[in-house]
Amino acid sequence: MPESFIEFYEKNFDDVYRYVYFKVGNKWDTDDIVSETFQKAFEKYNTVKSNSKAWIFSIARNTVTDYYRMRKNLVSEELIMEHFYPDVFEDKLEREVELDCLKKSLYSLSKEEIEIVNLKYFANMTHREISQLIEKTEEAVKAQAYRIIQKLKNLVIKCLEG
Repeated sequence: MPESFIEFYEKNFDDVYRYVYFKVGNKWDTDDIVSETFQKAFEKYNTVKSNSKAWIFSIARNTVTDYYRMRKNLVSEELIMEHFYPDVFEDKLEREVELDCLKKSLYSLSKEEIEIVNLKYFANMTHREISQLIEKTEEAVKAQAYRIIQKLKNLVIKCLEG
């Protein structure tokens, strides 16, 4: 028997919340977007035929896109980018220099690379789930995730050195 929506919600809420928070950078908008995401999911839950985690993240991803599309006329793109990478790393990094280097390194990634990092490390999605969401093979996602982490590592080291 398929899981109930309550079980589905409880299993996925934290991962969806972290994913959306990373995208929008503030608790209030995150709360609204996550609520809207699960409302949309509830309305269509009986139609899910395959991977439910990839499905809920596609809804979350589209809801975040809609959020920025609606706010586009209200705020500048510069303000959006300022909040696109919230300071979620502050507690883990002891020095401001390291934080600045990590931010600079993240900003140098492409949108697709950022999306993969976000889905893998903030939303805790597997390579298979990510592959279904972004329509690439699981092996391609695995290889790309590895290359992204190596790229970030090298960029942070280079930044810290000079």
